[in-house]
Amino acid sequence: MRQGAPGTGRHGIRRYHSGVNFSSRERQLLSTLVILLIIVAAFQIVATLWLAVLQVADVVLIFIAAWALSYLLSPLVNRIDERTPLNRALSVVLVYLGIAIVLAGVLALVVPGLVAQLNDLVTRAPEYGDRAAREAAGLQVQLERAGVPVKVTELYGAVPSRLSEVAGAIAHDALGVVSATAAVLFDATLVLIIAFIMLIDGDAIWQRFTRALTPELRSEAELLRQSADRSFGGFIRGSLLLGLIYGVATLALLVAFGVPFAGVLATLSGLAMIIPFFGPIIAEIPVLLVTLLGAPDQFLWVLVLTLVLQQIVLNIIGPRLMSNAIGIHPIFVFLALLLGSRIAGFWGVFLAVPVAGVINTFVRYAYELAKGRRVRTQAASLMDERRAAAAAAAADARDAEAEAREAARVAREAKLTARGK
Repeated sequence: MRQGAPGTGRHGIRRYHSGVNFSSRERQLLSTLVILLIIVAAFQIVATLWLAVLQVADVVLIFIAAWALSYLLSPLVNRIDERTPLNRALSVVLVYLGIAIVLAGVLALVVPGLVAQLNDLVTRAPEYGDRAAREAAGLQVQLERAGVPVKVTELYGAVPSRLSEVAGAIAHDALGVVSATAAVLFDATLVLIIAFIMLIDGDAIWQRFTRALTPELRSEAELLRQSADRSFGGFIRGSLLLGLIYGVATLALLVAFGVPFAGVLATLSGLAMIIPFFGPIIAEIPVLLVTLLGAPDQFLWVLVLTLVLQQIVLNIIGPRLMSNAIGIHPIFVFLALLLGSRIAGFWGVFLAVPVAGVINTFVRYAYELAKGRRVRTQAASLMDERRAAAAAAAADARDAEAEAREAARVAREAKLTARGK
């Protein structure tokens, strides 16, 4: 039998041997480089997709708002559907009616007080304007004595003309204001209708979609749904809770220092804190302006305490609240916010944390695939396993704490017994 040429196999198939032998350290560095390149490419793809989404941003935002509303209401609808003889559609109708009644009751209790404070603010606006003029004149005198070349009175004098220009523009474009208001109401109606449909048929639509996929893709799609539910749902709940905490704390602070219109200011501050990045600035400005005009003696205290409150809420409570709700470490919350602002500006900041939660889940899934710990058809069980592991860790922590308390009690009893002898 004729032998093959050098470098060929027994069937004449040429074999190629790599002439490069990597050490374990070099292979590790090469793997890290490949992972980093994949991450950079992923961010580039996300940025490109984001630019495409911006072209239909208004439609996307309507569906995102409807999905968020349906996600918030889904647990209540599920409970009513499971524990009552009502079907799914009637359960959704019942929840909508209940929310409407609750909102009407809250508005009936809260709105009169807020309206009274707003009317008082409008009535006392000339008084506050005169007081602001005196404060500006006094500040100008102090600046001139200090040799600071700033004309505060000229800046303040330009404010009324600017306000009149804005008011005139609004009055001139009254039709545009009415159209914008009608558009907002129309969008809100669409959100309610789409959320209603999602609550009724959302699961059926999803099941119909996943049945058309292969078992591997079906499991991965279910993992995407579970991680998105946890990340975006946790982000919505965390943001609302963060705004509530800041609003209540601001109300207590303003009432304690006798700042007028505390209810209106606290409501605006709590709503503003839901807005990422710009929210703290928006929340601070009206509080400081009203304090400067209505309670100037308390201005410094209010300024310092509101800044301290913002630091506590944003840097301590917020990251921990988001990390617990979404499942990522607080340091990655900050990283997600910085990268989101860099990639997509305001909306990047707004959606950075929940998107980071989804990415974190799939990075963990890819790692387990690479290590051979999981096959693609087991992707959907990842979230359940993580929840079970977290519950087991919490139970172990509680047991360890109980054992520590028991050991401390036994030690105290032994010490008392030794003293008695």
